[in-house]
Amino acid sequence: MRIFFWLALAFFYAMGLDVVNTMVLDAQLNLIAQLASFAVFNALVAHLIVKYETQFATLCALLVGCLGVIGCGVILWPWFINMPYWLWAYLIVSLLVFTWAWPFVAKRMANISANK
Repeated sequence: MRIFFWLALAFFYAMGLDVVNTMVLDAQLNLIAQLASFAVFNALVAHLIVKYETQFATLCALLVGCLGVIGCGVILWPWFINMPYWLWAYLIVSLLVFTWAWPFVAKRMANISANK
């Protein structure tokens, strides 16, 4: 059952990336703003992964990133064909990094709010 959740999340991740990519291209942002937009989206997806996957969050992020970007976005639908390869790697690696770092950020935010 968990694998089906991951596969569905990979599809929705690819759809969300397609929307973010379309918005970035329409806004004609510079490279730093584009990377920041993708990073914010990946941070939100990492939050969902960590929230609903408690045991294998990093493995889930790797599978979702690879299947979402390469499987759905390149092989099944040509959403990300025109993206450079380094951007594909950036999307996958940043999702992994945010998924790994999110528990530390959440714990720090909980400590800050408890001290107030």
